[in-house]
Amino acid sequence: MKIELVNHAKYRAPGRQGDDVPLILPGVVFGIFDGATDAHGTVMDGIGMGRVAALTVAQATAALLLDPAARRLPLAKIIAYLSNALSARCAPLSVPIAPSTTVALAIDCGDVWRFITLGDTGIRLNGTEVLFHEKIIDAVSTHARVALFQHFATTMDDPDTIEAATRRGILLGLDNAVAEQHLTAAQMDDIIGKAAKSNGLDHAIDDVRAFLRGGIRVQHKLANGTGNALNFDSMNGTIPGLSEVVDEVRAKEDVHSIEIFTDGFPVRPRDISAAAWEQAFTAAEDSDFHKIGAFATVKGSTSTEYFDDRTVLVLDRLTAAS
Repeated sequence: MKIELVNHAKYRAPGRQGDDVPLILPGVVFGIFDGATDAHGTVMDGIGMGRVAALTVAQATAALLLDPAARRLPLAKIIAYLSNALSARCAPLSVPIAPSTTVALAIDCGDVWRFITLGDTGIRLNGTEVLFHEKIIDAVSTHARVALFQHFATTMDDPDTIEAATRRGILLGLDNAVAEQHLTAAQMDDIIGKAAKSNGLDHAIDDVRAFLRGGIRVQHKLANGTGNALNFDSMNGTIPGLSEVVDEVRAKEDVHSIEIFTDGFPVRPRDISAAAWEQAFTAAEDSDFHKIGAFATVKGSTSTEYFDDRTVLVLDRLTAAS
């Protein structure tokens, strides 16, 4: 088995940690946990709450799966164990938003691999099959963000200033952008309508409107909920509905490579190597630096930050005995 890992914080300058946490326990489990950046910027002992969540769930995963019998537990029991561990860790903390993280695991079950994902951290098998779920709420945010960026580009010249204004508009919500006179009410309604239509959510325009007017700072209220078109599964200390969770098993003889990757990579490479992932990332940065074109996403890159943390764990040259 060949193991490669790339783990880059979004900050271009060295010395600051990101929110991605990889886990490598050969013979037990390989995983990545992408902590959600806290919209309020909450920090505990110098660590952001997204990283706190990722570290907590990574530790709980290792503790649980060191027992070979636990690796074959029903999905609901594994998710409940991890959720309860995160809840116990964060219960004493007075934080405005429950810390949350994604989960992506390749679990060694002896004769088979078991793959579990919760959230938008993905797994690619043999360089072709991708186990990945993209949240519809992120697609809605992305559409609105691109529209905001293009709007601000008509009144501002500096790309970093445009991106900062765009992030503020998406984070704090379109109501705030209207209140600050960066948008008219008509422009806001146009962005909301097009974001709903482009994602097939005309029937749920009220849900889209409430979210975009409130901004990403209210997104946590939709995690593990029901009855809203933008609800999504999250590892945040409450029990998710498991409608968006992957749980797949493959015979070891059929798996030759495993790549676990966060959404900090806007494109997947053809080749199977850490270098290939980095090369694909660099090409995307060069061709769509602001992430408003082919690689549009909820944030763009700036002179001081990449658009997100990025981590990829590559397991190659696997055999049935690996």
